[in-house]
Amino acid sequence: MPALPSPGDLIGGRYRLLEIAGRGGMADVWRAEVEGDMGFRRVVAVKQMHPALAEQPNYVDMFVEEARLGAALESPNLAEVRDFVAEDGNFYMVMEWIEAVDLGTWSRWHFDRGEGPRWELVAAIGVGMLRGLAAAHERHGPDGKVLAVVHRDVSPHNILLTTRGMVKVIDFGLAMAWDRETETTDPGVVKGKMSYLSPEIVNGQRPIPASDQFAVGSVLWEALVGRKLFEGQNDYETYTRLRECQVQPLRPLRSDVPSDFAALIHRALSPRPEQRFPNTREFARQIGTALKKVQLRKDLHSVLAKSVNDLRAAMGLGYRTGDLSALTPIAELRAEEPAALGERLRGLRHRLPGIFGRKKA
Repeated sequence: MPALPSPGDLIGGRYRLLEIAGRGGMADVWRAEVEGDMGFRRVVAVKQMHPALAEQPNYVDMFVEEARLGAALESPNLAEVRDFVAEDGNFYMVMEWIEAVDLGTWSRWHFDRGEGPRWELVAAIGVGMLRGLAAAHERHGPDGKVLAVVHRDVSPHNILLTTRGMVKVIDFGLAMAWDRETETTDPGVVKGKMSYLSPEIVNGQRPIPASDQFAVGSVLWEALVGRKLFEGQNDYETYTRLRECQVQPLRPLRSDVPSDFAALIHRALSPRPEQRFPNTREFARQIGTALKKVQLRKDLHSVLAKSVNDLRAAMGLGYRTGDLSALTPIAELRAEEPAALGERLRGLRHRLPGIFGRKKA
C-alpha cells in the first residue's frame, strides 16, 4: 500500500501539502500551496485518493476520469481542476481552493435554528447548480459534436456554497461522459446516491441529462422542506417511492414558496424525462424569471455569502473546503442479479459501504 503523505511534503515538485481540510470515504482534501518561481505562492486544494483505493484499478480509473472531465469543463459554477499528479503509488487531483459549506449542511443549519432557508436563496442556488450542469450537458468536442457529461451524483453534499456567495457543483467521479473510452461501471449497474436517482434510472434505463435535472428538483425540494423527498424507512421503501415517483406537493409544506416556483420544481420531478424541461439551461432561465417577479432589497449573492460565513463561524470550520461529498454512500442497482428481497428489487444494494436494508435509527 502506498505510504500516506504528511504535512510539509512536496507533491509533483511544486505543491506543498499544508494540512488536511476535509476527509471523505474515497479521498482526503489537503490545503496546499503552489511553489512557483520568484517566491510565487498560491493556495490550492489537493484531493488525494486513499492509498487502499489507489491499488484498485477501477477506482483509479474513476479518479482519473474525474480529473479529465474537471479539466475539460469550464464554468464559474464548477470546481476547476488544474493538474493531476501520480507519484509514489499515490494519486492527486489539484483543484481550485474553495472555502465553502455543502448545501446539506447549510440547509440543516437553517432548520436547526427554527426556520427554513429563504426560498429566494434556494432558487438562486438552483440557478447556479443548473448553470454548472448545463456546461457539462452542453459540452462539445473539437469537431463541434455534442459530448455531453451526465453528472449522475447530484446531491446536497455535491453542491458547495462559497464564502463569496457562489454555487459550485463538485465531484464528477461517477459522471458518464459520451466520449469516455472505457466504462468503469459493470453492465446492468447504475450508480448514484439512492435518494436522488430518477425513476428512469431505477427502472434500468441509461442516465441522461434529464436525470440530473430530476435530481436538482429533488435537491431543491429537500432544501426547502428540510428532509429528503423520497427517503423511506429502508432502502426497499426508498426504491419503491423513486420507481413510482411519489412526489409530495411542496406548497402545503412551505406556503411562502410562490406557486410558480413550486410548479417549476414539480415539473423537474416529472416521472418521464419528456415531461421535464427541454434542458437544464431552460430550467435555470425559468427560475430566474420567477425571481424577477419579486422585489428583492439585497443582492442574493451577498445574502448567501453572509449566511455561509455566519455558518462557518458558528461551526468553527476554519480552513475547511466543505467538500464532504464522499461521505454519502453510493447506491448501485444490478438489473439482472437475483436479490434476496425479490425480483421487484432487482438487486438494489449499497457498496460504499454495505448498508442495504438497514433501518434508520
